[in-house]
Amino acid sequence: MGAEFLKLYPQANLFVAGRDHFSTGNRQQAMARIATGNYDAVIVSHRSFEFLPVSDQYFNRFVEKQVAELDAEIGLAKQEKDDNRRIVKELEKAKKRLIVRLKKRADRESKDRALTFEELGVDQLFVDEADLYKNLAYVTKMNRIAGLPNSDSNRAFDMFLKIRYIQDQKDGRGVVFATGTPISNSLAEMYTVLRYLGPQMLAERSVNHFDAWAANFAEAVTALELSPDGSGYRMHTRFAKFINLPELLQMFRTVADVQTADTLNLPRPSLHNGRPAIEAVSASPELKAFIRTLTERAERLRKERVDPAVDNMLKITGEGRKAALDIRLVAAEAAPM
Repeated sequence: MGAEFLKLYPQANLFVAGRDHFSTGNRQQAMARIATGNYDAVIVSHRSFEFLPVSDQYFNRFVEKQVAELDAEIGLAKQEKDDNRRIVKELEKAKKRLIVRLKKRADRESKDRALTFEELGVDQLFVDEADLYKNLAYVTKMNRIAGLPNSDSNRAFDMFLKIRYIQDQKDGRGVVFATGTPISNSLAEMYTVLRYLGPQMLAERSVNHFDAWAANFAEAVTALELSPDGSGYRMHTRFAKFINLPELLQMFRTVADVQTADTLNLPRPSLHNGRPAIEAVSASPELKAFIRTLTERAERLRKERVDPAVDNMLKITGEGRKAALDIRLVAAEAAPM
């Protein structure tokens, strides 16, 4: 990364902080060097960035503000006449997670005595491969819709915390995300990107909470889908498309500079007739037999207590994808399809 930066800015005063700079015993020295040096840019790895601590005062103030917002939402949800027990339950869970974070922070035995993130003088943050931070927790009552990621990633929370600090100092600006896959698994990832980069826009439009955003910009579709183990079909509801697209794109393009393959004129192989063609290939006897074993394993998971280290649904679906691509990926002795 340092070499690429110097190609664009050969006269830049650059500090590339490697893993050794943030190892135990060297972290304080590296952070002091960042704080006192007159650098045009400091490049650190994603992992090293997590080692830059915010102060306890800022952390507590941020989390307490989040808890207060959740308390207000819980109060509103309880006052409404509709059946909001599910959203109240989810809000209470989110509040509990934040309180646990506060307690863990307070109970630390050996506090890092290095400089804090606020003292480093960071005024602009560029995040490469920003899709690594898409697992930012949010509250929703739509827990029956498939494919909604809602894992509580510490890495994403740490980034969210530091982004808020910079945006507070820079009137909502000061953060740049770079990624080739801002949306890869779920439409909800668009909401996460806007939460990082456009929180003021979400608040102004009263769609800063996920359920309100989804009601305005995403459509849930119920359709018949093949079950993950290949044993049959099932009805599933998932977000399948965006609605009110002009309004959503106006919001997204306020914070995003989208570059397409046509814009970049990327080299691509020519296709017969100018478009992809689907070639149907019959399943081999070996593949059919292997799919039956996947079905049996999935059924065993539903009926018995199986150690996740021995077998789990992610392993089953992963091996199913490999077998569908080429049976030899899971059975080296099998004949090619």
